[in-house]
Amino acid sequence: MATKSDVVYTARPELREPVMIIGLDGWVDGGEAATGTVSFLRRKLRPRKLAEIPLGRFHVYQVPGQLSLRPYCKVEDGLLTEYRPQRNTFYYWVDREGERDVILFQGTEPNLNWDDYCAAVLKVAQDFGVRRIYMLGGVLDKTPHTRNPGVSSVCTGKQLRDELVHYGVGFTDYEGPGGLRTALLDLSRRRGIDMAIMHVRATYYPEFNMVIAHNPKAIRALVVRLQKLLHLPLDMTELDRKSRDFEARIAYLALQNSQLKTYVEALEQELLLVAGPGRRQ
Repeated sequence: MATKSDVVYTARPELREPVMIIGLDGWVDGGEAATGTVSFLRRKLRPRKLAEIPLGRFHVYQVPGQLSLRPYCKVEDGLLTEYRPQRNTFYYWVDREGERDVILFQGTEPNLNWDDYCAAVLKVAQDFGVRRIYMLGGVLDKTPHTRNPGVSSVCTGKQLRDELVHYGVGFTDYEGPGGLRTALLDLSRRRGIDMAIMHVRATYYPEFNMVIAHNPKAIRALVVRLQKLLHLPLDMTELDRKSRDFEARIAYLALQNSQLKTYVEALEQELLLVAGPGRRQ
């Protein structure tokens, strides 16, 4: 159960049946698809700060191999000029042209006390009458950079799942260890809040040791679906340009490396063979 100190509010606006969108840095943020999408929405919608989950009970700064958990600092000529710790921050945006507002949550996946962290997130949702949550993610996958990446989902209920079919979202079969997203999905289901986890396949070419840290095409795939689902007034010009530049950069590398070019062509053919009618991706 979340305690009073787990959520610190900076505003108490009147919101109209808001939808919550979550993007966390951490295990399932390949290509910065989750955090990049929320960052893009923040730039375009210019939301206001709503609340924050303090780091103390949930995060371990010194985790081997995860520099992103450490605070950012800047030193100039021997003087500390900037110190910026990670944050778990909620923002709100009032849609003056529509019927529903939006709450954005951008943060870092917790190391500790998962149940309380999830309870804190849902406390904010319930305090403002959120009835639907979209949690974003990016899964590294051998998706050719020349194609629009697929998006798959896990939902709390059949009605929401059936709705997502119309937005180019497939569905996942999985059995094994769960993560923070699964814990939040389960708690949302038990509390009667509709929730969908939407994972985009972020291009990853392991045979060439090529991991794309920031993938604008993966981000775009999620933004396009959210834009249609929520009727968001978004200018996609910037994201379209970055996606074209991203594809062009890898295409140039493929021109210089015949093995990479052959590899990508084989992935394209494989994608054509498995593509077809149906709801699963």
